[in-house]
Amino acid sequence: MTNNENFWSELTRGRQHAVETLPNILQFPIIRDKMELLRNMLKEGDRFLDMGANDRLLEKQLKEAGLNVKYSSFDVDKNLKHDYYELGDIKGSYETISSFEVIEHISPDEIIELFRKAHELLVKDGWFIVSTPNVCHPVNLWTDCSHITAVRHNVLYYLLQSAGFKDIEIYRGGKTKWKDRFWAFVYRPLLKLLRLDYIRHIIVVGRKAG
Repeated sequence: MTNNENFWSELTRGRQHAVETLPNILQFPIIRDKMELLRNMLKEGDRFLDMGANDRLLEKQLKEAGLNVKYSSFDVDKNLKHDYYELGDIKGSYETISSFEVIEHISPDEIIELFRKAHELLVKDGWFIVSTPNVCHPVNLWTDCSHITAVRHNVLYYLLQSAGFKDIEIYRGGKTKWKDRFWAFVYRPLLKLLRLDYIRHIIVVGRKAG
């Protein structure tokens, strides 16, 4: 459990504040994939840490995109080759850290620990980018039985904020078919009323201020 005994009441207040101040999910911009953001963040020779790297597919995608960075990986799966297998063992500092499709697989306490560690490892003005299934999508989150934690965009915003991140931006991510966009347009008033969305993922970016 988190060692901050007031955290859960703070989370409730922070979540409520986010609900009251953030716009409806449908008002956040849509991007096709995470590489759109990474191309704007990364510079030649940047140190990049992939948290929850799985098969290190992201390393290949970065190279294919022409992004020449110093890639390091962290994952708990010891059947795959990684630089780090324990969060506490990660060393060094990084210009950018990612955690794509990870937090839905771990507990709230582990999410908090992960975010705080990412903040600690980043250099001043470094970026942390996180993605997770969009809870506002009716079915996407629960299509995988290994998903255990549903994190709405407003809660994710607050968790990053509480870990010390600034300039937090929220995006809706994922490729869509024309028929999805058509029906989303037709049913937009209903989607807005029910706080639902047809985009499958949320991508949130936060900066470590100096």
